[in-house]
Amino acid sequence: MLRGKAFRVLAIFFACLALILGGTAVALRLLVRPPVVPVIQPNIVHSPLEGGYIDPTPAESPSPWPTCDWDGTEVEPDEAYVPAFKEVEPDPEDALINVDAPVTVAAADEWVRRPEFFTFLIFGHDDGFNTDAIMMAAFDAANRQAYLVSIPRDTRVDVRRSIRRINSAYPAGRISGGGHEGGVDQLKREVQTIIGFRPDFYISIDEAAFVRVIDIIGGVYVTVPFNMRYDDPAQRLHINIPAGHQRLDGRNALHFARYRLGNEQRLTISDHRRMEHHQMLINAIMQELWSPRTITSVPELVRTYRSYVNTDLSAFHLMWFAEQFIRDEIELHSYNLPTTSVRTTSWYEVLMVDETLELINRTINPFTRDITDNMLQIAE
Repeated sequence: MLRGKAFRVLAIFFACLALILGGTAVALRLLVRPPVVPVIQPNIVHSPLEGGYIDPTPAESPSPWPTCDWDGTEVEPDEAYVPAFKEVEPDPEDALINVDAPVTVAAADEWVRRPEFFTFLIFGHDDGFNTDAIMMAAFDAANRQAYLVSIPRDTRVDVRRSIRRINSAYPAGRISGGGHEGGVDQLKREVQTIIGFRPDFYISIDEAAFVRVIDIIGGVYVTVPFNMRYDDPAQRLHINIPAGHQRLDGRNALHFARYRLGNEQRLTISDHRRMEHHQMLINAIMQELWSPRTITSVPELVRTYRSYVNTDLSAFHLMWFAEQFIRDEIELHSYNLPTTSVRTTSWYEVLMVDETLELINRTINPFTRDITDNMLQIAE
């Protein structure tokens, strides 16, 4: 009799557990869904800056390497170096984009969004200011395609501040009193001027998260093209990575991503080459994350995400995107925005309009109509 009661109790317990787990699964299924994209419209016509913007004359035949230092001093091509933002701070009162200029937009019914198409601004920062990696991503869920377009950090933008590089947008927004959200909004607005529309969502990643995630998943395999050696005691930065195919831990992966020039100003690489390194690391991380052995690391990855990543996407939205990639093994197509290097009092990358439009419309444009040149506000 006692055994019968015990059996019934166990049966009831497991039945209740099954109902709870089943109900939880149904609830999660209802919660794990794609985000609702914000209502956005593309730029159509941008008026020039009030009072006009005078562009210093670029060099007649731009070199593939910088030929002046950040302070305008003439140097040999392999000696030029543009330092991080923190070495040259903008004037907070001269930091914002030309928001007062009238912008004409088309009627809402003229611009139809592609179904299940999402765009993201992704950027990395170190101490809350430097944004060395800026990317636009798009996920076309209807056609099972994903795109990543890197934006050169030295891209010149049409703004009022003295430092007209796009990697100054986030710190300018923060310094002007907006904090992190102000920095994100400023960066979104400046990216909007060079791609023709405002990104739907953003993801900002502290470099500490980058290092920690790679360590959690056991490192990533990359091919280092040459011996990377660089020492900067002022930044407490010491890079020493031998050439060859190897597994990098988090610290060395970060050094691989940050490398721009070597000791004695040798082995300098271009901004585009560095973006290729960023994309190489992202692909390597994605491969490791989708590996079955990473499942045991999920709790630690979640804790890292909560501590070091900021986004306007919910955890359930991110779970939905992850599910799409895991289920179909969606390939990530990586590109760089095409630019021309020019030298003025500093070094800039100027977007090539026709090539930029072709790339945007082929990859990250969320509308059924093409973005056109009069929708961009590119500083030349």
